[in-house]
Amino acid sequence: MAVENRVINPALAQQLYRKSEMLKRKRAGEPAAIESFPRIVKTITGLWRYSEGKNYLEELILVEGGKRRRGFPVEVQDELMFLYQMLLDQHKILSLRGQKITAKAPPGTKFTMGKKA
Repeated sequence: MAVENRVINPALAQQLYRKSEMLKRKRAGEPAAIESFPRIVKTITGLWRYSEGKNYLEELILVEGGKRRRGFPVEVQDELMFLYQMLLDQHKILSLRGQKITAKAPPGTKFTMGKKA
């Protein structure tokens, strides 16, 4: 069975590449804006290989009806969206290779955002 090499829309890939290059030039040695939120960075990196990582990023990016949140600066929002798109692309690539995303969160994860206690 042949696997198609095109995983992402070429126009979207070009846009993401330009955005990442712009962010690199803009920072030029400065830490990423999201690094000012170390707890969030730690949670994203801990959940990256799990399906719960996608849910976590969605919860950070989207504000559902009735919820009040202060929100993030524009630079952080841009970086969260970029990370989310990268994660979706990685999931597509893995599924094309026949690999599965681990459904459960890693052991000891204290991710409770959006869950009722």
